[in-house]
Amino acid sequence: MSLKKQTGSYYTPTHIANFIVKRVFNKSEESRLTILEPSAGDGEFIRALSNNILCSDIKVEKILAVEISETESNKIKKNINLDELDVVHADFLDFQTGLQDCSFDLVIGNPPYVKRNYLSDKQIELCAAIHAQFPTLSTSTVKNIWSSFLVRSISVLAENGILALVLPSELLQVKYAKELRELLLNEFERIEVFTFNELLFKECKGQDTLILIAEKKSSAPGLFFCNIEAPDELGGDVTKLKLNEHKVVNSLKWTSHALTTSECSLIEKLIKKIPKVSDITSSKAGIVTAANSFFIVNQDNINKYSFEKYAKPIIQKSTYVGCGVVFDNKSFNDLLTLGTPCFLLDFNNGFGVSDNLSKSQYILEGVEQGLHNRFKMLSRKEWFHVPNIGTPAPAFFFKRCHEYPKIIKNEANVLATDTAYLVYPKDNYDINSLIFSFYNSLTLLLAELYGRYYGGGVLELTPNEFKSLSIPYISISDSDFEIYSKEFMNISSIDDICLKYDEIILRNSFPKITSEQIKKLQNIRKKLSLRRQRL
Repeated sequence: MSLKKQTGSYYTPTHIANFIVKRVFNKSEESRLTILEPSAGDGEFIRALSNNILCSDIKVEKILAVEISETESNKIKKNINLDELDVVHADFLDFQTGLQDCSFDLVIGNPPYVKRNYLSDKQIELCAAIHAQFPTLSTSTVKNIWSSFLVRSISVLAENGILALVLPSELLQVKYAKELRELLLNEFERIEVFTFNELLFKECKGQDTLILIAEKKSSAPGLFFCNIEAPDELGGDVTKLKLNEHKVVNSLKWTSHALTTSECSLIEKLIKKIPKVSDITSSKAGIVTAANSFFIVNQDNINKYSFEKYAKPIIQKSTYVGCGVVFDNKSFNDLLTLGTPCFLLDFNNGFGVSDNLSKSQYILEGVEQGLHNRFKMLSRKEWFHVPNIGTPAPAFFFKRCHEYPKIIKNEANVLATDTAYLVYPKDNYDINSLIFSFYNSLTLLLAELYGRYYGGGVLELTPNEFKSLSIPYISISDSDFEIYSKEFMNISSIDDICLKYDEIILRNSFPKITSEQIKKLQNIRKKLSLRRQRL
């Protein structure tokens, strides 16, 4: 495990720290500031504060810098000479001295990013206790340490205080952060969110980042967003950046900030009239092998070990299904020809290790790799028995995508790994009509709004986010679906699919929808998709 994953230490670039300090100093009306830096790191924010104090009218009474690394805290003491500075080597989650009966005019910094599974039991307990300070927060929101740094920072702010933090974009996107978004709206009169077209931390691939500046009191209240095209925009006059006010729509995440009020209203109006995916289907996650490279093999390995009776066809990745809406026998055979691993080894049904000599040898190879000691293997009666294999589903929805979300008909009758959700239509609905209805601008733009995105433009929908998608269901014949499937293969982009079929799908559910409104939905989808893929 890397040190960065354990500590979440991704240090703030100088230009980011300087921008935040200048922006905050321009806002503060306090004559003498008390400042807290809860995760001081290498001291970048302390340096930015020191430099800007010298060239402003701001007077600083005290700067308290807390840092969990003794090495880094000693560096700050050695390299930064400020009379007002008090550097403490401690874990901010557990730090009490200097915080009891104390409040700060400014809390500024870049909290660590550490997922729950990398936290100690003590840290998890501390995080839960911090969240419990606010009745509206549940301890289930403790998914990452940054949220507890945010909550504790709020709790030590003065009545007129300002919060200025670098945070992951999960704050805008993920379901568990909904309580945090509501807490911010309740605690602060003015909130500014700065998003970026580039990753702020190049070494932290896949993690988009934002700047949050929140004011307890403000003469110009509201929730405001500003997208920064290029980093050099931060070097100019911090008062000249254009911020757009965003009216919060209850059912949408803050990712909807890219939309206008009229666009949000149109979406809200339409989704009230149509069913959700959960209304017309049941779904569940695919198979968890816990070691795909061992349990999913190609035809050569099936032949080598004589594993024909254990082999079950399976699809591993969305990239294997191509650009159509049907995965058929030809699609599967094409993968076999390429040598793609497409067979799941099912050693269940009472077969012992001694049942087959080749099987015994193969399982011993897994033991030599240490697979039997993996966490998920330890909960199995036999580590090499993959649980919950079940039978093939009529369709699968891949939880991660790049250009657009994919729901695919499973004509090849194959299994699927947990990269996909297995989809089963409920009574009075059929899989062909479901797939046809799914590919429209409204449902696809909702996927952009409900899902979360990562560096590289990857969109992910959790099971609940997939189930919550609204879908304008229209029933079509099998012959119509066959024509549609062939056209889908031949049309070059999802834009063209929407242009061709939006009128049919959307007008069936919304007879009074106008061509202008359909065009607006198409533009919203493209805007959100392009914004996600900018990275």
